[in-house]
Order: sequence, then structure tokens, then C-alpha cells
Amino acid sequence: MTRRKFLRIAGVTIAAANLPLGARLARTAGAAEDFGGPTPNSQFYVTSYGETPSVGAGQWRLKIHGLVRNPITLDLNQLRAAPAVRETLTLECISNPPDGAAISNARWAGAALKPILERARVKPNAVYAAMRAADGYYTGVPVEEIMRAENFMPYLMNGAPLPPEHGFPVRLFIPGKYGMKQPKWITEIEFVDSPFTGYWEARGWSNEAWRKVNSGFFQPRPPGGLLDILSLSTAARAKSPVDIIGWALAGPSGIRAVDVSTDDGASWKPAELILNRSRYEWTVWKYHFAPPPGEYMVRVRATDGDGHPQPASDPQTGSGMSGQPRMRLQIAAN
Repeated sequence: MTRRKFLRIAGVTIAAANLPLGARLARTAGAAEDFGGPTPNSQFYVTSYGETPSVGAGQWRLKIHGLVRNPITLDLNQLRAAPAVRETLTLECISNPPDGAAISNARWAGAALKPILERARVKPNAVYAAMRAADGYYTGVPVEEIMRAENFMPYLMNGAPLPPEHGFPVRLFIPGKYGMKQPKWITEIEFVDSPFTGYWEARGWSNEAWRKVNSGFFQPRPPGGLLDILSLSTAARAKSPVDIIGWALAGPSGIRAVDVSTDDGASWKPAELILNRSRYEWTVWKYHFAPPPGEYMVRVRATDGDGHPQPASDPQTGSGMSGQPRMRLQIAAN
């Protein structure tokens, strides 16, 4: 079940081990509106099945075949000639815990997938789409899921060609699913007449992989200096009043609400949703807290668009984690 040895988070150091990489963009700012923007490509989390393959732009091809009436093979120039889809999308690894670091946000540009598949004319007896990539990775989804209008194949990330570790020259997105269903270095889509079991799915991970509701903190954060780590300091520190700012993300239903508890779940109050632009992009929330000096246990409970709230705990069983994140907060006297 472990994916740990395959998880390589770019730019993580001891000083930032407990800080989501996407949050590091605005650590010097502080206003809620300054958080939640694009994660620089160099800081975007990386999860890969194996080594990064070397795929030349001129040699890349996408083969669409199997149970189709019109097999297609596309090169990069043909893909780029299609009308461009430009979307801001947050990606999350299925192994990401609440308030974890395996989540990042970027602006993407690429080609819509559905019009290309419609040209291939998928046969009625097709049940699954098997997706294969240049690194040997493979996964699959039902035909109705690969045909979703939201799906696209980006070749630009934050205005630049995809970095090699993020799928250069082309990857595939099925928004609302965890990253394991959105393969990098995509080279092949084969339509088959029975369910197709992917690499991670055969090892106990979810075959559906729709993202669960999750959340975390942008600020304040526990101190990250070496002396703090050696002293086992795990509490964030702030002066009253303080704006607690964080993120929330779910599957296709999006985020409906975020509640914050400062007494470890004994009572809850609504947070303000500052940025809630898309169901496929993380929501930025803010909670204004003005307590007397002391130590508080802050807990977050996000609710998705279907009304499902984060439970108090949710151990990893291969389908993602949705437990409420918790943070010790020490409020100092002014």
C-alpha cells in the first residue's frame, strides 16, 4: 500500500516540512486574498510511479485505439493546433493527509480531450479507457468518465512548457480525481470491453479515486527553524487578534462551507470563504480569532457541495484521507 518511496516533494526542507508547498507563495504577505495562487513550477509537489522519462517534443505521439471506429495518432503540433483550454486546477496526491504537502495549484493550458475522442468514434461495446504513459505507468477509467467535457491534456504549466517531472510534453487531466488517475507523459488511450485495473489499483488503491473533501492551514504555521524542531515545538504562535487562513478542496461537487473550532471540536463557527472560484481549485477561507492569551487547539471542518463534512478522523485505506486537520495555537500577550 505504501507510495512513500515514490513521493518526491520538490523544495521540501526541514524548515518547511510541515508547510503545504502551495502556501509558501505568500508567507510574507498575510492577507487572505494573497493566498491560494499558482504554485511555482519548481515548488509544485511531485509524485511519480518511477523515474522521469526523456520524451522529445518531436517524437511524442498520442495513440487512441482499441474499440474505436477511427483510430487516431496525434503529434504535439496537431494537439497544439486545437483550441486551447486554459484552466486553474489544484492537484492532490491520494496519499496526501489533512494539512499535507502533496497538493499544489497551477494555471494550465492544453487541448480539450472529448472532441479528440469523438473523432475516434468510440464503439458502443467499449467499457473502459486504458491509459498508458511513457514511464510505463498505466491506469484506467470507465468510458463515461474519460468522455467528461472537463477533461483536457495540458502542455503548458504556469505559462511554460510542462517541466519534465510534471509530464513534458503532455499529460492528461480528469478534474476532481486524485493525481493517480491523471497520468503524466500520456502516450496511449485504448478502449476495451472490460474494466481495466491500473498499477496502483492492483496494489490496493482506489479504482474510483474521486477526491475526498480535505483542508489545511496557510497561516499561522508552527515555527520551522532548526532550533524549534530540536526543541520539539509544534505550536503555531500569534498575537491576538489573528486571521487564521487556510485551504479546502473536494471532488466535482466543490466546497460549500468551512467551519473552524478553537476548542478541539467542542464548538464550531463558520469561516469566511475568500476565494471559491472553481470546484476544481482550492477554496481559500479565513477565520478572524481574537482570544485572550493562552493555548488553543484549532480544528477545521470543510463541507463539500454535496453536504459531506470532514469527519473527525479518516485513516488511509487506499481512497484518500479526509480527517479534520488540527493545529496547536499559542496566543501571546500583546
